Amino acid sequence: ITSPVLVSIYAVVGGGLVSSVVGLYYARLRGRATYTSLLRAVACAWVVAYVVYGTVSQPVLLLVAPALLGAANGIMLPLATVLIDEAAGPELRAKAAALSGTAIFAGQFVSPLLLGPVIAATSTTVGFLAAAGIGVAILAVLLAVRVPEQQARRQPAGRGDGARKASRDGSA
Repeated sequence: ITSPVLVSIYAVVGGGLVSSVVGLYYARLRGRATYTSLLRAVACAWVVAYVVYGTVSQPVLLLVAPALLGAANGIMLPLATVLIDEAAGPELRAKAAALSGTAIFAGQFVSPLLLGPVIAATSTTVGFLAAAGIGVAILAVLLAVRVPEQQARRQPAGRGDGARKASRDGSA
């Protein structure tokens, strides 16, 4: 595929659509899977997608890569938000969300600066396989650790069980 329009349609639009659809089903996925298993599935999807990008030249088969990346993003973005929210707690939630967004944008800025010279010195295949290697490293860490599951649902500040019961009774 050499047309920039076709590349953008299949890579960006296709991946975005898959990400949106998977994101809509995140709650169902989370109901059936642990944080750890979801993170491992995301890392596996990253690895397979970048290996496909780096090794496949058949245009129809290349559609698998953005679909996998879209599925991974559709799981990872809500999952990361929940994990950051749980880890930060109410008092640091806003700061943690802001830092998370900053980290995402910083990664989007820095990744071409890191992989660009690798690709310029070698090939796009090497660049995609390097990205797959990063995914393998992340997967290795995720296979070695277990992410704790949420212990109890946190209540918004000032809204304990008594406040909820009182508002249901109409006594508050």
